[in-house]
Amino acid sequence: MNWGRVFLCGLVAGGVWTLLSVTLLALVGGDFVDAVPGGRLNVPSGGLQAFLLLSNFAAGIWAMWLYAAIRPRYGPGPKTALVAGLAWWIIVSLQSGKWVALLSVRPKAVLTLLATTLPAIIVSAVVGAWPYEERTKSSHALN
Repeated sequence: MNWGRVFLCGLVAGGVWTLLSVTLLALVGGDFVDAVPGGRLNVPSGGLQAFLLLSNFAAGIWAMWLYAAIRPRYGPGPKTALVAGLAWWIIVSLQSGKWVALLSVRPKAVLTLLATTLPAIIVSAVVGAWPYEERTKSSHALN
């Protein structure tokens, strides 16, 4: 596994995911934002914004680690990135489901957002995985 590439590709995937998720939140997430108790998403603090950004980058790194881990079995390329993206979306959706329950957010307010995040996360995983390369034996010997 090329850990440097996992990290860098994860930052790319997390950055793409951040841009797409903010766009989706603005376009189809109004019901969700309105349903969050206390309106914390209407005017998020700088600390909350930093946490959300860092968690997106961490999720992108995790997804690229998963891509690199399953790549020997499924082969390199977009199909394997799609599998990693689907796994990423499942984890995000399960976590979102817990917050829906804990914060008493109406499930209807989340369903549209979850449905639209599936293609966005898959695109993020495919874009992040695109530059990933394994180390060759000769490059590994040099390091």
